[in-house]
Amino acid sequence: MIHSFWSRVRYACRTLASRPAFTAVALVSLALGIGANTAIFSLVNAILLREIPLENPEELVEVYYSTPDFEYGVLSYPDYDDFVESTRHVFSRVSAMKLALARVERGERIDVLPAEVVTGNYFEMLGIEAALGRTISPLDDVAPDAHPVVVLGYGYWQSAWGGDPEVVGQTLRMGSRPYTVIGVAPEAYPGHLRGLVPSLFVPRMMVNDIQGGQGDELRNRGNHSLFVQARRLPSVTLIEARAATDSAAARIAESAPEDWDPQGSFVIVPSEDVVLFPPVDRYIHAAAWLLMVVVGLVLLIACINLASFLLARALDRRKEIALRLALGAGRLDLVGQLLTETTMLSLLGGVLGVAIGAVLLKLLLSADLPLPLPITIDPRLDATVLGFTLLVSVAAGLLLGLVPAVQATRPDVAAVIKDETAGMGRSGKFGMRNVLVVAQVATSLVLLVGAGLFLRSLQRIQTADPGFGRDPAAVVSIGLSSRYETDEEGLLFFERLEREFRSLPGVSAVGATSNLHLNQLSIQNINVNVDGVEPPPGRDAHILDRATVTHGFFEAAGVRILLGRNFDERDHVDARRVAIINEAMAEKFWPGRDPIGSVIHRPDGEKDIEVIGIASNAKVRSIGEAPRAFVYLPLSQSHTSFLTLIAKTDIDPNRTAADMMASARKLDESLLLWEAKTLERHLAIVKLPARLSALVLGSFAVLALALACMGLYGVVSYAVAQRLREVGIRISLGAESRTVVGMLMGSGMRLVALGGVLGLGASFAIAPALESLLFAVEPVDLVAFTVMPSVLLMVALLSAYLPARRASRIDPVRALRAE
Repeated sequence: MIHSFWSRVRYACRTLASRPAFTAVALVSLALGIGANTAIFSLVNAILLREIPLENPEELVEVYYSTPDFEYGVLSYPDYDDFVESTRHVFSRVSAMKLALARVERGERIDVLPAEVVTGNYFEMLGIEAALGRTISPLDDVAPDAHPVVVLGYGYWQSAWGGDPEVVGQTLRMGSRPYTVIGVAPEAYPGHLRGLVPSLFVPRMMVNDIQGGQGDELRNRGNHSLFVQARRLPSVTLIEARAATDSAAARIAESAPEDWDPQGSFVIVPSEDVVLFPPVDRYIHAAAWLLMVVVGLVLLIACINLASFLLARALDRRKEIALRLALGAGRLDLVGQLLTETTMLSLLGGVLGVAIGAVLLKLLLSADLPLPLPITIDPRLDATVLGFTLLVSVAAGLLLGLVPAVQATRPDVAAVIKDETAGMGRSGKFGMRNVLVVAQVATSLVLLVGAGLFLRSLQRIQTADPGFGRDPAAVVSIGLSSRYETDEEGLLFFERLEREFRSLPGVSAVGATSNLHLNQLSIQNINVNVDGVEPPPGRDAHILDRATVTHGFFEAAGVRILLGRNFDERDHVDARRVAIINEAMAEKFWPGRDPIGSVIHRPDGEKDIEVIGIASNAKVRSIGEAPRAFVYLPLSQSHTSFLTLIAKTDIDPNRTAADMMASARKLDESLLLWEAKTLERHLAIVKLPARLSALVLGSFAVLALALACMGLYGVVSYAVAQRLREVGIRISLGAESRTVVGMLMGSGMRLVALGGVLGLGASFAIAPALESLLFAVEPVDLVAFTVMPSVLLMVALLSAYLPARRASRIDPVRALRAE
């Protein structure tokens, strides 16, 4: 058996080497399909499939704060503490993590790095041990600001410290003090949220210091920022754990704490079912499977293409096969030999495909994408990816070689030996190639229509008006350090900072906001009541989106004041509380009336607010949302230590953003400077999914179209070769060139027409499944369903025309002599 196997392999290698042109085309075609699959599967594996080594992961659950408005919210520190106290009988440990930005000083270098602020039992609960030193323990998390220690992320340790094994015991400065390095996290642990790899891990009790010392987040129940994870006791079922969390929520509601929704509850989800965050996970899963289906179709087209070529090649080898059968070779042996050749071909294509996949991944990961946070994905070609590629390669070899092998070993032996041009059942073989071309055209059209739908979605989202950011502007996010001990000191500094920015070249307006519209990282709310408008059932107030802004925000961001006035010096901290509302809020609470001078009540005991102006609507959470009620509060009456400053400019906004960063550092080196970008780039973040979908699907659709047209070209070329004598006779008898071209193209275009009809039918059936991924586009979009088939038709016409046109110009004498 071993000898027979190696004999087949050697013969397959000689056969492939004897036809270098065919082998090269086959390898490139297969490698493109396998490479696309390898690249996409590497991303899917890194995001969805690769397991993080945790202790007994089946016992872990994620805990969320659920309200009628938002099913999966994160918790506050007081929520976490109450949850721990109420669920000790079902959970052995409950840990929490908060994403934060830390301003790190090492010598003269200052960096703003992503950090996880964690409870003392975080690493212990997950069963994670330090790669060096130790991890944060419960003893590091007993009192506010008592233990300034830090664990370095493995990647940060390598990049910033050069993997120094003596790093434990050294210090770096964060917040208002030096922090001692106590350990390094293991390389295999990338952090709580996939893709958001932290550089630092800091104890929970240091959160106020890390974030500048403004306010006490440990006691603020309204600040929802904690991702909570719990480990079930071995004897506790998931149903029992859910019952206990319901009881915990009921106890909190009975005590009526501030900022707790009366309809609020806790929701637990097994950690193994969570990729990143449940509201986002469904889009991640949908995108992942959509991409896998798309690249799978591309590979299918490549395999069909090669199967078509192999059928044609089998005709060229019919005498060889007939002679071997006549000399006693078994049919199974011949099928095995032919399958060995195709499998060898596909394995070589797989090797080349891995290289192409690696290049595609490198290009994708090196792209400058407008992301709200630095995303780190490790799509390495590990054993899972390589195993997948091997499986795909072998399956492709067997599938694309099976039909040609079976048909090639069923010749009329006597007829073939007697006359090489007979005996293969030509019509049947050519008919099978026809079937394959029809399948290629249909599959390509499905991909083209899908790409057309996403291109239309991108077009709509690009032209959608967000309600702000129409003029070029620069954006810089800045946080104050703990040196600003009072709200008044912080307000005076921001006023000074705005004056400094207004003096920069090209800047015409400057403003600041605590919650820039279409911010993907946080949501800021306010509880309000309005006379005559009852709150939703089960609630004692309306929960609205809000932002704290300076008076220059509206001009800088391009939000218009439609009625009333802007904030000014009259709105100081001791004056009556005021607010500017948007059109959507005016229409919701004061339909058909002038709300200027009306009062907004605060149910939490704070002072009432007077409406002094109405601003134009701007998109708040997503570009496709309906107008959402929004409240603007003045910074002078609602101070915050972290603001996003916007500078409208008539020069390059990238240059203005850099000038703003330099000016801010010059004024105060202790500032937490997070990012500098253009307002256009900020808006590009919400448009990124549509852009990526259109780009990726469009690229694969074009590749599929190219492969299908290669198959069509091959079919028409083969038909031309089979009818060469007929062509010579027709030309000799005076047939015009265009008549011959039309005759030869006819058979190919009939295949295109049939494939087009089948592809349109499949597209109509599949399109509704894409509706949730499209923006302002109907699944059966008229433009996509007319333009894309037209593109396919034009390219197919060209693919059929070229070989037909070449045949129409052949010398009749040469054609008549052709065998």
